[in-house]
Amino acid sequence: MSSDGRLPSANIQAFIQYARQFGQPLAQIANIANIIQSTIASAERLFEILDEAEEEADYPYAKKIISHPRGHVRFEHLSFRYNADQQLIEDMNIDVQPGQSVAIVGPTGAGKTTIVNLLMRFYECGQGRITIDGVDITEMKRENLHRLYAMVLQDTWLFQGTIRDNIAYGRKGATKEEIVRAAKAAHADHFIRTLPPMAMTR
Repeated sequence: MSSDGRLPSANIQAFIQYARQFGQPLAQIANIANIIQSTIASAERLFEILDEAEEEADYPYAKKIISHPRGHVRFEHLSFRYNADQQLIEDMNIDVQPGQSVAIVGPTGAGKTTIVNLLMRFYECGQGRITIDGVDITEMKRENLHRLYAMVLQDTWLFQGTIRDNIAYGRKGATKEEIVRAAKAAHADHFIRTLPPMAMTR
């Protein structure tokens, strides 16, 4: 500082430069700490996947429903628990006849999604069994089993591509007639045809 009480500009510049040099390592340490925390969280999720039990292999003589399935679904004395000490589904019996519509309702955590996961063999039944047209689903190939279902989730997902690509996503080589028939079955055909041409091709 000069004798008249003024601070030279060079001193101000030096102070700012030193302040930046002092704060930069602290900011780098904070960024490294954030990266370490993200790495630990990612590692925990990765190890959870690696620690999961292997999916049971298909039955050696797995059956395949080749002809048109009738859709007779039965739950016979089905029991399932995520944890051994926590009751979820106990001795459930459901007999759904071909063409019959059944709604499963209940509060969150009642097991609605679990029933769907059991139907598709994402989980194995604890006790009892599930049959489709008299065939135990554990005796079927998962690939064939999954082809028997059409699942519509609550969340909407649109993939990049045309409307046709999105509709045909679940079936390779779907024809134009099949795509239109699917759109009509979903009551979306009229809505799709009212869209501008650019929306149809993007």
